[in-house]
Amino acid sequence: MMRWSAVLLLLSLSTLVISSHGQSATSQPATPNIVTVSFNAAVLQTAEAQKEMGALQIRFAPRQAQLKALNDEVEALRKQISNTGDKLSDTEMATREQALENKEKQLQRQAEDFKNDSQSESQEVFQRVAQKVYAFLQAYSQQHGYSAVIERGSDAAPVVWYTASNMDITEQLVKAYDAQSGSSPTSGSSAKPQKSLPDAPAHQ
Repeated sequence: MMRWSAVLLLLSLSTLVISSHGQSATSQPATPNIVTVSFNAAVLQTAEAQKEMGALQIRFAPRQAQLKALNDEVEALRKQISNTGDKLSDTEMATREQALENKEKQLQRQAEDFKNDSQSESQEVFQRVAQKVYAFLQAYSQQHGYSAVIERGSDAAPVVWYTASNMDITEQLVKAYDAQSGSSPTSGSSAKPQKSLPDAPAHQ
């Protein structure tokens, strides 16, 4: 009799524990659906951004070639002065040194102009695409029922130190944006952002 009483008591306790666990589980609020995204990377990985950056690179290619040619001239003059300096008169040496200095100044000036122009136009491309991706992200997040989307940052400069791999939506966001924009990975919605967008990395 004592043995059956003990068994019945254990069964009753088990039922009580299971019942109370089920009640507590149903009474707790659902876990927030929080995901992460690397926004800068997402923008630059879109087919639209890659297409525009590629066109920009092609447009700046002639200037880049001119810079390389000018740099080759500077190096040739330096080598010439170094190899024949002891055979030149003071007047000839001064003339060549002045020519080298002029070429160096020209190279520096053109290199700075190239850097400023290419970075400025790359920034404009980034901001233009980023505005669209930002707007798309709002609709995409609502569609998927996300409670929050957190900037993940990059491996070199993480904002979030750890998240499970299935929490990052960067790749899915890029694919969805390309699909709605009609762009293909090989081949471009305006937004009204509520906060400032991050700057683009410099492209030379």
